[in-house]
Amino acid sequence: MKKGKIQKDIEAIYRRYKNKRRVVLAISIIILGLLYTFKNTSFLIRSLSAIGLMIFFYTFDHFFDVDFKERHYFFIILIAISSFLFSPLYYLYANYDKIQHLILPIMFASIASHMVSKLKLKRKWKLTFVFFIVIGIIGLHEIGEYLLDVFFDLKLQGVFLRDLQGLQKYDILLDRIDDTMIDMALGTLGAGLYTIYCLVFKKKIN
Repeated sequence: MKKGKIQKDIEAIYRRYKNKRRVVLAISIIILGLLYTFKNTSFLIRSLSAIGLMIFFYTFDHFFDVDFKERHYFFIILIAISSFLFSPLYYLYANYDKIQHLILPIMFASIASHMVSKLKLKRKWKLTFVFFIVIGIIGLHEIGEYLLDVFFDLKLQGVFLRDLQGLQKYDILLDRIDDTMIDMALGTLGAGLYTIYCLVFKKKIN
């Protein structure tokens, strides 16, 4: 009887990962289809980055047997699409970047909380750990943007809007230091909102 239950559990886990593979593969094929349609270097880089993030997430999930939920895959797909495929919006809408820095940390906090939930800690310490994990990710992200700007001048730090009079011209609306500080403050706010929500409304995190 016990062996039968174990076998069923194994089969259930296998089905879950199989469904996750199908989702990642389907989204990747759609992105590759869009890549074939647009056929330009910029879209190639954005497409490969989005696909790479999704594959990395699934590989991490499967290799370490984290067993992320469907909502976490939805979050990572949304992050991949909004951050990479839709990245030109950063230079068309001034507030797009700020919305990202508020909303995405909430999604990362949900993903981190699922991982931390397996630790043998009291709920308040798990949530504290989640909060600082997200803050650490935000800090690493800003360092990464700084290094990419130093070596490749991608204009990741600062708020730039594309000048409609020329495709290669940009108007700066917010300098790099102010942009970085606001981004980190918004990210901290997003992580804090998730932490408060869990403390007030959720009896356990998962």
